[in-house]
Amino acid sequence: MRIPKRIQFETFYGCNARCTMCAISKPATRPIGEMDMEMFKSIVDSIEPYNDHIEKVDLFGLGEPMMDKYLFERVKYLKDRKFTGLAISTNAHLLYSYKQQLLLDSGIETVIFSIDGTNKETHENIRKKVNFDKVMKNAINMIKMRDDGDYQTRFVVRFIRQKSNINEWESYRRFWELKLSAKKNDIIIVYDVNTMGGEMYSKQDLVSENDFSDEIERKPCHQVFDRMIINADGAMPLCCEDTPRASLNLGNIKDTSPLDIWNGSRFTKIREMHKKGEKNRLKICRECTMLYSESKTHTFHPKN
Repeated sequence: MRIPKRIQFETFYGCNARCTMCAISKPATRPIGEMDMEMFKSIVDSIEPYNDHIEKVDLFGLGEPMMDKYLFERVKYLKDRKFTGLAISTNAHLLYSYKQQLLLDSGIETVIFSIDGTNKETHENIRKKVNFDKVMKNAINMIKMRDDGDYQTRFVVRFIRQKSNINEWESYRRFWELKLSAKKNDIIIVYDVNTMGGEMYSKQDLVSENDFSDEIERKPCHQVFDRMIINADGAMPLCCEDTPRASLNLGNIKDTSPLDIWNGSRFTKIREMHKKGEKNRLKICRECTMLYSESKTHTFHPKN
């Protein structure tokens, strides 16, 4: 039986922000709200026997984890069952000081800050409805709390490169290199915006003729082999690009166990297509630019 290396729980579908590159800015196609806690527990219980095979557990998807009223209970439930590599990604607007403390006390391994500029205008034009000053204050304060309290949580500061902010990347990197800690394994990461499987952009919008690669077009995508995603409503999308709609109808954990869906005939058939270099028979894969983005992804380590 195939066991994923990475499990992603979309614990909350919905967001306080309306980012220009995110499909949640479009009209909702599924109910806003958190994943039912009993459903969450049933999923965790079903995969607990394989926790030593699972390297990462994400508690985020198409939404803002700080809006999930069960977030800290979920972290504890996973920790009690010996899962490691837990992470959240947050826009930090709602990361109030008491939530910063709760996250640090929870022992969560990674907190990702999604910050896309060095100034208020750039960031707020990309991540609409968030306040840049509040985001920066919250992120910097949590880093200080971590350092002062000698917690082990690491921080990842993430920059999604696009036309409107590309000129700010170097100043962004220099700023965060001085704020983060090499001893805590903090990193700064930059990658290009992607199409969300054609949901937000076309491939032609993001991949120039010079960058187009026959090798990438045929290359199997690691996501369909390594990363299991479960949406807040229980649907299982093919990958992160399929998260908005779970359009391939691969299954719902309300009806079938997650590992049975993951090892089922439909997932297996898609993996075989990828292995044969035929992934572009699927529209969502044909329109995806994730592997192009990954080829230009870079990580930088702090100077402290």
